[in-house]
Amino acid sequence: MRGLPTLQIPEPSSVRRVATVTGSLAAKGSDCHGHYRPVPKHKTGVDGILTVVDRLTKFAMFLPCRYHAKALELAEVLYAGWIRTKGYPKEIVYDGDTQLMFDFWLALIKRWGSSLKPSSARHPQTDGQTERAYQTTQVLLCTLIRPDQKDWVERLPNVELAYNSSIHPAIGMSPFELEHGSPITSSLDTIIPRTAESDNQLLFLRQMQELLVKARDQMAKMQQRMSQQANRQRLPCPFRAGDLVWVSAPEFSLEQDISPKLLPKWMGPWPIVAPVWDAPEGPSFIIQAPAHLPVYPVFHCSKFALYTPTEHDDFPGRRSQDPPSMDGFQEVGDIISQRRYGNRTTEYLVHFA
Repeated sequence: MRGLPTLQIPEPSSVRRVATVTGSLAAKGSDCHGHYRPVPKHKTGVDGILTVVDRLTKFAMFLPCRYHAKALELAEVLYAGWIRTKGYPKEIVYDGDTQLMFDFWLALIKRWGSSLKPSSARHPQTDGQTERAYQTTQVLLCTLIRPDQKDWVERLPNVELAYNSSIHPAIGMSPFELEHGSPITSSLDTIIPRTAESDNQLLFLRQMQELLVKARDQMAKMQQRMSQQANRQRLPCPFRAGDLVWVSAPEFSLEQDISPKLLPKWMGPWPIVAPVWDAPEGPSFIIQAPAHLPVYPVFHCSKFALYTPTEHDDFPGRRSQDPPSMDGFQEVGDIISQRRYGNRTTEYLVHFA
């Protein structure tokens, strides 16, 4: 069928390295990547770790939060932990649900009047550095927490300090050194007196500038090597603004009691409005989705298949393959309690949003 995508689709789009942030450390607004995962519930009620990593300095924060937190609560956690000390980021790449990302950004704008640029990962490789930072956090926590795993919140500051004081391979130095201009001090440094020359402001500013240049050069080289390695077997992205494309059906949240196995594998076709980044070849694009779909309209090109127009007489009566309406959908705001008797299905008492 000419209008439908083929079954075998090669991996589209070469890997593009994320733009390196330029400018002085004092003047820049941080670009951060967000990522959160569940952990054992703490006595304070938190059961998740929000990992935030600065794109330039690789400085990371590990913020305890509720794993099923709403958008406003996540915004409060980000503000108290990150924005309070580093200011508003110019861009956030977030790996979670796109609807939650949209609500989260609205919460930031409504709460603090921010006018920032959101960006959803929608592609596992986009948010790889926060995934790697979280994996490192898990390894460090395993060596520090008690066997009952009840003190992981108290150990997060130790993990954060250890992570930020270690040499990061992408920048060739520790994130702490690039963030603050000097390596982290130990207790011995307070005993040894400092010279007047080491406290000279001009020397400090020069060292900061040298660190910034060194970090940018090292980051660009690392990104170039990773891009070349990843692009060896990849094809250029064939999609452009204005193209009609099919979108992979699993990208849409469907109404309850609707079996995804009985639905089409592709939805659409819908037109591509514009690329997300400055480059016209993507790889992420904004599509013109139907208004009744509560979905963030940004998709990676690997979720697309090119639509080939057919003669109307070939398939009379064919209609667009739109997802079903979400009128009966209700979002769960919080799980209050649960119960289970014997081998029966677990029942949940919930509060709807």
